[in-house]
Amino acid sequence: MNKRLLALPVIVFALACITSVPAKAIAPAPPANTEAFVVLRGFGYGGDGKRALRALEPVIAAEGMDLHVPDYISRSGIDDSRRKLHRYFQDTLSRYERVHVFSFIAGAWTLNPLVASGDMNTLATVIYDRSPLQERAPRIADERLHFLTWLRYGSPVFDVARTPYSPLIDLNVRIGLLVETAPTSFIKKRERIARSYGAFRFDCDAFEQRYDDCVYVDLNHTDLYKHFVDVWPDVRAFIRTGRFSSTADRTPPDADPFATQVRQ
Repeated sequence: MNKRLLALPVIVFALACITSVPAKAIAPAPPANTEAFVVLRGFGYGGDGKRALRALEPVIAAEGMDLHVPDYISRSGIDDSRRKLHRYFQDTLSRYERVHVFSFIAGAWTLNPLVASGDMNTLATVIYDRSPLQERAPRIADERLHFLTWLRYGSPVFDVARTPYSPLIDLNVRIGLLVETAPTSFIKKRERIARSYGAFRFDCDAFEQRYDDCVYVDLNHTDLYKHFVDVWPDVRAFIRTGRFSSTADRTPPDADPFATQVRQ
């Protein structure tokens, strides 16, 4: 008998086995998250911040959110940084139904005018990192360390120093303020200069920004990058409810900020 004819039943049987595999044996692809958590880093973002956010990424994913840390800051200035951020929102974040942003200081100067343009309809939450201490750093860097600052960062530091803050006023976006109460080593070393710019106001209304809730953290700007996991429960609470946790500190500090100990 022809060997090809002998092989035919075997082939038919094998095909029957393959086609009889139950559909449930093929696992469906997991659904894509519909929410994004975006961290708009500032000038102080470095290795500690990267490691802290990388360690927190599984926790954020468990909340049904994808973590994004866009590389948006341009050496040429805030205008180009804004254009880069706008492209990132259009190209990378447009698939999400809801976008939640945690914005460090440079991020606020970059993001707010974009929101005012009305082209960011999926933006649901913005939590701002604010600091009456660290927000004087760009001016000090511009006036006292201009060349060295330009070598390291380019022009955006100068733009932040010279551009008045433009608050986000969109009533459809939940806004939270997280206020640092301790100075960084940069500000401590330049305490006299920082004080010369005027009194330090920690009350929430001093930031000239509409907000739904406002809390204080005993961290300086460097600490906040390094210990972002410590503020994540409050960040999560605000994203989900529009309020920080009931245990968060809502009382402005009344002590001299330069007496605050920096966390190690």
